[in-house]
Amino acid sequence: MKVARYYSSNPSDPDVYHDHDDCPTGKQIPWYNKQSGDNGYRHCKDCEELD
Repeated sequence: MKVARYYSSNPSDPDVYHDHDDCPTGKQIPWYNKQSGDNGYRHCKDCEELD
C-alpha cells in the first residue's frame, strides 16, 4: 500500500526514498532512522516496481 514518502537518515543506506509499506528495502530501515519526506533523493526501485 502507498504511504507517505520516507527515507533513511543512516549515511550507509542508499540515497533513495520509499513510498510503499511493503517495500523490502524500506522494511529494513529501523524506526529511529526513518525520516519523513524524500530529502531530494530518487525513488526506490523496489517501490517503483510496486506502483
